[in-house]
Amino acid sequence: MSAQDLTPEKRPHVADIDFAEFYAAALPYCTSISEFVRKVDALGPERNKAKIVLHQAARMVWLGDRLDEVAHGRPALQVLFYLIAAEAIAKIVFGFAGEGKSRHYVWRFFADICSDKHRARLGQAFSSVVFLSWERAVDVLYRVRCNVAHVGMYYSFNLPLEGDSVPIMTHVGPDNCVSHITLSELRRITLEGAVLGCQKVLVAAGITL
Repeated sequence: MSAQDLTPEKRPHVADIDFAEFYAAALPYCTSISEFVRKVDALGPERNKAKIVLHQAARMVWLGDRLDEVAHGRPALQVLFYLIAAEAIAKIVFGFAGEGKSRHYVWRFFADICSDKHRARLGQAFSSVVFLSWERAVDVLYRVRCNVAHVGMYYSFNLPLEGDSVPIMTHVGPDNCVSHITLSELRRITLEGAVLGCQKVLVAAGITL
């Protein structure tokens, strides 16, 4: 039974996310992640930046997950939500309080918050004759985000299916390239980056959990 078949009072709701359970399910190899999230949630309101990082990332990824029920096989829609999360995380971590600069802070998420392992994986995510650098891979993802947000082009971007190791041709703006990364990998990078961003906020505030 899908969420669409449930009565309104029984359908999953973004306001009801159990964040500790969400991260534990998303990152099962991080054995202490649920305890970490609960400790962050218990911080007082004057120290809530770390909590906002985890919660905003989870909300955006959770919403992206729901899209698979109504737009299966259209990964550009999920990528939009992942990059909204990336932008929000970076802006919180680096204290940006203005408007705009979306591209700059999406780039900072991958450059200054994500790990070398994440960047190495992104450097094998897309190819055009040769593999694109992780920086160019981020450009591809950001272009996908803009295509969806600005002109509603969600149907030309493709990623390999889960469990399928065969790369797939995709179209991004005026260019063609080959995708080698799955949606679940991008999802994981986003959430692992959120945890790293949260840890940066805690360190900057001198908080030890």
